[in-house]
Amino acid sequence: MKKILTYLFVLVLIVIGAMALFFDGITKSAIETYAQQALKTPVHITEFRSDLSAGKVNIDFVEVKNPPNFKNENAFVLNHLSLIIDTESTDDLIVIEHLEFDGLLFTLEQSDNQVNLVTLLKSLESKSNTSDQSIVEGKPVKIEEQAEARVIIKDLNFINTQLKIDTQWFKDVVDVPDVSIHHFGTPNGIPMSRVGAELMKIALRRIQDEVENKGLRLGEKEIKEGVRRQLEGELEGLKGKLDGKARDWFRKLGL
Repeated sequence: MKKILTYLFVLVLIVIGAMALFFDGITKSAIETYAQQALKTPVHITEFRSDLSAGKVNIDFVEVKNPPNFKNENAFVLNHLSLIIDTESTDDLIVIEHLEFDGLLFTLEQSDNQVNLVTLLKSLESKSNTSDQSIVEGKPVKIEEQAEARVIIKDLNFINTQLKIDTQWFKDVVDVPDVSIHHFGTPNGIPMSRVGAELMKIALRRIQDEVENKGLRLGEKEIKEGVRRQLEGELEGLKGKLDGKARDWFRKLGL
């Protein structure tokens, strides 16, 4: 009898150890699969680490590939994500004490009439809309919102974010101001299926501000470039008639 109990105890320890060993790997794969389905583009997570007893999750280096028809490999990458789940959480309401995105690098790119980051946001919006529906006799039927868990984030931060602008007229990497939001989703919480889209909207609002700030410089550069090309064409026939001082003066103007 003692031997049987001993074997059972050892078996339980082995099962617990195996769960602890493989849980992070299984969860990482599940998150990658869900994110790829939501964004409709490949997603890769380098490392996923959890401490279930403390309710902590850490994710390191996430790559989200660009949608088709864009030249850059990634739409954005994330160096580190840290998350702490509050003990107030229930099956129906998930309360996150702390969620921080550290080191996001977005690449803003335009192809034809599409902007890559907007394309990803539309995919998230589409995913959240379809998740609220079920199929009954071939027709979509709205599911009651109470059936889906909701999320509240007490402390939400985006820090060390950068924006890479890669367009025909303007290429630059700019720092995006940090974002800190408290009690995100209160009082009732946000449906789980909409959290990704809402978080991306926050980041895109800051990015939009930076693009608008750069838009003035972008417009100036476009105008200067157009004027320079026009002047070059008109002055090409005059260069042979200019003296040395005049040539130097035009060179200083960038012509």
